[in-house]
Amino acid sequence: MRSRRKSKGPIVIVASVVATLFVAGMASEIWRVAASADDLKPDVSLSAFMRKKLESSSTILEGLTVEDSEMIVRGAKELLQLSKVEKWQVFVDSEYREYSDGFRTNVKKLEEAGKKGNFDNAALQWFDTMKSCVECHQHVRNERAKNK
Repeated sequence: MRSRRKSKGPIVIVASVVATLFVAGMASEIWRVAASADDLKPDVSLSAFMRKKLESSSTILEGLTVEDSEMIVRGAKELLQLSKVEKWQVFVDSEYREYSDGFRTNVKKLEEAGKKGNFDNAALQWFDTMKSCVECHQHVRNERAKNK
């Protein structure tokens, strides 16, 4: 289900800003993963898990860029699934739970905007989703630094 519009300017700008924020917030180790993590097994490495999250996010970003609602929905569904697996649960504190819940809420809104083909709203939901990623990654890094 592909929809074409005349102006892609706002979506491309928002997507570019979000991609930059997202990449800046990711741990550098995710770039070193060579193997695909399509089949997430309980013993999958954290790096492979992070790579899968990045791949799903890239699918959404590409869907926004080319205005392909199916890609947006697919990527959102993958992110939502990933947020429910054990590997996601890095901490059990209430703040981490709030970040995870907020992320899931944002991803559901993103998926819904994608289903409706509302690319402007999807771009805004994508921004909120990626913002929650970056904030949570900062929280995790801070907590790990405290526990060293």
